[in-house]
Amino acid sequence: MHDIRLFHMAVPGRLHARTFRCLWLLEELAVKPFDLCMVTPGEPYVPVMREHGMRHLTKLPALLFDGQEVGESGVICQLLAECFQDKRNLLGAEDERLERLQWSAFAETCVMLRLPYKQKIMDSNTTLETIRAEVIAPQQEVLKGNIERFEAHFRDQNTDYLLKSGFSIADTMCGWSLYTFSNWGLFDINGEDSPLTLSYLERLRARPAFRRTEAYAELSPGLYTIE
Repeated sequence: MHDIRLFHMAVPGRLHARTFRCLWLLEELAVKPFDLCMVTPGEPYVPVMREHGMRHLTKLPALLFDGQEVGESGVICQLLAECFQDKRNLLGAEDERLERLQWSAFAETCVMLRLPYKQKIMDSNTTLETIRAEVIAPQQEVLKGNIERFEAHFRDQNTDYLLKSGFSIADTMCGWSLYTFSNWGLFDINGEDSPLTLSYLERLRARPAFRRTEAYAELSPGLYTIE
């Protein structure tokens, strides 16, 4: 049995940190027990992380895996998928490796949101109207192009998930981005312009493991053992 501790932050109905991808993957793999440490939104994470065993990493997502510190959601998902491949293969077929890696990277670059907007988005007093005006408008065409990439992929491949072999960590990576930023109104995913992407997002949200992961946002700050 592996010793797993994830550090996560969430605001109910508004925000999940990228750790959502890792938690979702654990739920899909049915890996339990594991520890989940919820930090307080808007407050420094490092003191809590140090209190609960993290010695070097300073930002989320962060994983303690058998005493080893691992950061970055893509790396964490890759590690978990490799270590628990005997439970379920979520890495896809061997000949899909390059495609999977590209989708996992695209999950980060497709949103194009970084430090200039981070504080504004995380501030619970910021309205969605403000976010749309100050974040979406300057990047509208770029964001539309990113959604079109998903739309074109599903139009050409006629698959339910990003890889032909089925659900994979490419979906946990891209799914979080689509889910989060469509909720904020940064992505306009609708039945008229992007019906295939909308159907894809609805399939992801209907997965039992996804719904169980959403529920972690209701936890108060603190350390939990998930069994």
